[in-house]
Amino acid sequence: MGRFLSICICSLFILLLSACTQAEEVQHVEAFGIEVMEQNAEGMYEPAGFKKVNSIITSKQDKNYTKVELKSVEDFYDTGGKYIKTVITHEQGYKSNVLDTKDGFHRTEELHEPSTILIPDEDAENFRGDQLSSEELEQLKKHVQSFMKLVD
Repeated sequence: MGRFLSICICSLFILLLSACTQAEEVQHVEAFGIEVMEQNAEGMYEPAGFKKVNSIITSKQDKNYTKVELKSVEDFYDTGGKYIKTVITHEQGYKSNVLDTKDGFHRTEELHEPSTILIPDEDAENFRGDQLSSEELEQLKKHVQSFMKLVD
């Protein structure tokens, strides 16, 4: 009887563990440059400069919820390459599939000195960091994380 009870408890434990789904988490650490467009009085978009971006985007999802988090450092420049400002952002969104609810936050802080790393000044608006080494990506991640104390 004791052995049968042990087998039942063990089977129940295994069944409960298999019922708990593991959430899939994906993280992208990026450095890139991109052109900034602004809408003019006629409603047309025209180049207004470019920005250099260091960011970490983390998404976590399972059948019950989706959570997305953005941490970024963005340096803005005008069309002549003159530095304008830096914006630090920490944003998070959460959506429950069980309760059909949404939640999140958006925090920013403005700085007045260039703060991105690993993006060259020449042709910055076309830079894509897909060639960064794992050491550079780790450096970038620590760099972005170090700015989050300003917005949290």
